[in-house]
Amino acid sequence: MDPKATAFASEAISSVGRGDVPSARTSIAQACDIDRAFFRLADAIYLACSELERDGEVTTATWNTLGDAVGSGELLAVVEASRTA
Repeated sequence: MDPKATAFASEAISSVGRGDVPSARTSIAQACDIDRAFFRLADAIYLACSELERDGEVTTATWNTLGDAVGSGELLAVVEASRTA
């Protein structure tokens, strides 16, 4: 995967953890513009953003979906760090 796209995806996940919906959406859009492999993660990010806007928090099930969308590796570490923040 493209390193720049991965950095944008990482920022999107971190933004969800901070509750920063606009940044999350912008970052994942930038990641997808560079590397279409992030479209599955984009779906999970948009779901998390919807929950943040509606409920003010992301459910455990959605965090699990984010983890599933990134698989293993550095982005999974970002998901785990962000979900406990």
